[in-house]
Amino acid sequence: MKAIWEKDSGVEIKPWYSYHGGKYSGALPSFFDETGWAWLEEGRKNYAAIRQEIEILMMQKTNSLEPYFNKGLVNEGGKWEVVKFFFWGQRVSENCTACPQLNRFLSGIPGLLTAGLSHLAPHTRIHPHLGDTNTVARCHLGLKIPAQLPQCGLKVKEESRSWKEGEWIIFCDAYEHTAWNETDEARFILIIDVLLPRFLDKRNDVAANVLSLLKLQELEGRKKWVRKLPGKIRGMIRRYYKSKLK
Repeated sequence: MKAIWEKDSGVEIKPWYSYHGGKYSGALPSFFDETGWAWLEEGRKNYAAIRQEIEILMMQKTNSLEPYFNKGLVNEGGKWEVVKFFFWGQRVSENCTACPQLNRFLSGIPGLLTAGLSHLAPHTRIHPHLGDTNTVARCHLGLKIPAQLPQCGLKVKEESRSWKEGEWIIFCDAYEHTAWNETDEARFILIIDVLLPRFLDKRNDVAANVLSLLKLQELEGRKKWVRKLPGKIRGMIRRYYKSKLK
């Protein structure tokens, strides 16, 4: 039997985006198995080299880590930082060039849209939130994991899991999810967003939808009054941003 994310699984999966409003409640599972994704094993085999390249990048480029754009998602005193390699179809050339083995690995993943390092500082908790879309599988590769549950972990809907160094966790981040690191050491993972097979031919549209939503959220952060506009008007603003991305 094919995994539920496969194009011919027989399960109807309609595209969902967070700008539709409400919570995602579709047919996708909280966590995916690994059926049919050969590149996952390549990631395991190259885990040590990927981790070393990223460590060298952070040492040579001391400003490589940047705060996650939505600072309100973390607890007071917490810190969530990222290094971008691919961002919704857009390659971050400087960081990819600095990590050639990682770049080769990422470039060979069918349907890759985003890839980045995620740093969760000690005693940091990411509040429950929804992802941008159900059209992708979010894949976490553990790079430096200070502890297992209950001190450090990821919860999607009602299920919690621990990261493990050199291993993947794959989930649908359209569902409400949260993560935490209650240890005295930092947690590092590689995050990859990959289109589900049934949406591979919608790559450009998916990327434009999410990027336009992020543009709207950026505007709302700078101009608080935009948040108070009717949903129809905010939708028009998002679609305007999308038209500029084509």
